[in-house]
Amino acid sequence: MHISANLLIEYFASSTFQFFNGFVQTVRENEIDTGRKTAPNLCGFVLPIKGHAKFSLNGTIYHMNRHAILHTGSAMDLCISAIDGDFTYTVIHYEIVHTSKKFEQYLHQHFSISVDEMSKPLLFSQQLIKEQTKPDNFSKFQLQVIFMKLLESIVNRARTSQHDNKLQLITESLDYIHHHYTEELSINELASLFGLNRRKFSYLFSQVTGLSPIQYLTAFRIARAKELLEQSNHPISKIAEAVGYQDSFYFSRVFKKQEGVSPLDFRKQIKKHPSF
Repeated sequence: MHISANLLIEYFASSTFQFFNGFVQTVRENEIDTGRKTAPNLCGFVLPIKGHAKFSLNGTIYHMNRHAILHTGSAMDLCISAIDGDFTYTVIHYEIVHTSKKFEQYLHQHFSISVDEMSKPLLFSQQLIKEQTKPDNFSKFQLQVIFMKLLESIVNRARTSQHDNKLQLITESLDYIHHHYTEELSINELASLFGLNRRKFSYLFSQVTGLSPIQYLTAFRIARAKELLEQSNHPISKIAEAVGYQDSFYFSRVFKKQEGVSPLDFRKQIKKHPSF
């Protein structure tokens, strides 16, 4: 689920919050952090510091990077897997002291917030973590002030992103395709990862790239297949698997439709006329 900047502003404006605690954690590459739950009776913000990851909350998957802040609810099943390297993130927990009836469910709700950049939210989250160990009352007061600055920075970055997030969102989806083209990918999955329905995602994708998501994925896979056909002696079936096609016959049909020749004939042509 994705939340708009306007709804986020309404939530912050109609509620009273209390900062609870914060920490920084890293999930190593190829590790899966699972079997845990989010903190009971608390909400939280997850702010990526470095890397990319898949966050699963009660089975819903979010793609986390430097343009997405995740809101977590109470006692949710948690699973985190780093993508292409280590993933480091900050968690800031808070209590809902009072909120309007419209937002009472947010204690038990997760959603993502798109932001144009993360520097200010991360700065305030770092200050919160640094100051939280000080026991005097003035420091406790400062924590609440800094937490409000964090909320303000999230709203400002979300408002900016909402007005100029089309290119950013599609750029992130292209990056995801480039890293996961060898896997089974569906348009519904891609759209869900970026907080959109299939129709809206396909529309924005076509506006930015001039291709539908399926056309782009197919063209990217075939381009990678051509490189493998030229640079290796792997059988066609292995190359098909390497670019995301489990059925080599289907791969050959798609390849011929794209290139006008079969993968085998393409390889023969390359060997007759090798490039520099």
